[in-house]
Amino acid sequence: MKKQSGFTLIELMIAGFIGIFIMTGLMNLFITTNKSVTLSDSLSQNQETGRFAMDYLTKFIRRAGYSEDFTNFVPPIYLASGSGTLAITCTGTQADACAINNPTTSPATILGDRLSIPFSVGGNADDVTRSCTGSIVGGTANGPQNLVNVFWVSAETANLRELRCRTFNRDTNDWLDDPVSIINNVERFEFQVGIANSENEKFVSRYVSIDTLQADASININNIRSIRIAILTTSQDELDDKKVQSTNRKRTYNLLDAPVFSIEDSNLRNIFSNTIELPNMIENANI
Repeated sequence: MKKQSGFTLIELMIAGFIGIFIMTGLMNLFITTNKSVTLSDSLSQNQETGRFAMDYLTKFIRRAGYSEDFTNFVPPIYLASGSGTLAITCTGTQADACAINNPTTSPATILGDRLSIPFSVGGNADDVTRSCTGSIVGGTANGPQNLVNVFWVSAETANLRELRCRTFNRDTNDWLDDPVSIINNVERFEFQVGIANSENEKFVSRYVSIDTLQADASININNIRSIRIAILTTSQDELDDKKVQSTNRKRTYNLLDAPVFSIEDSNLRNIFSNTIELPNMIENANI
């Protein structure tokens, strides 16, 4: 009868220990890799959101003050009367069309500022263009139009953290179309206007909020030469709000003239900023 051979208890314990050691290493590698992929995806998402939002806003902000007819004054920004030469009440249907700086009366609808950019289009066949919502404006079919592209970040539950746009018709004193979503995952939107010392100068001497612009009677709206914007993007995952993306849960942010605020979660955020010259206002400067 042959002698049976096998593993001793000590050999089995050693083999089990080695197996546990290897599995622990593989699990740690899997967790680390998963966190790295999550972090990379979040950073990529923030960068993509920021670049797209900046490119989109820049394209339409550069239209500020544009008019086919040089005798038709178009202000670089649409806001309540009290500055410049254009009387605007910003009440009724106009209320949500005017630019506003960090509103406190309706914080449930806006995250940050609301920017309103006026422009004018002609009624000729080659004057056809599109508003920020994609609506066809101007041209022979629509005739000359005085319009305002309005941008804001929504704080409403149905479209939370959406950078939105809507077009206002100054001729009919009513909205041209419904709001559209430009891109998601934008936490805040802020802007300031660059002011020249006089209507004859092309260069900016300082940047101020529109509250300062309206409060200071010595500043004319015609002196606006550029607009500085800043947005805060987020990696918020709507499908998994517990998804760990960072171990640092509380961060403090400061965008331009906005009050400093803190957000406590694990989502990554990035600040993007840009200064946009307004060619129509610069060209109109008489030097």
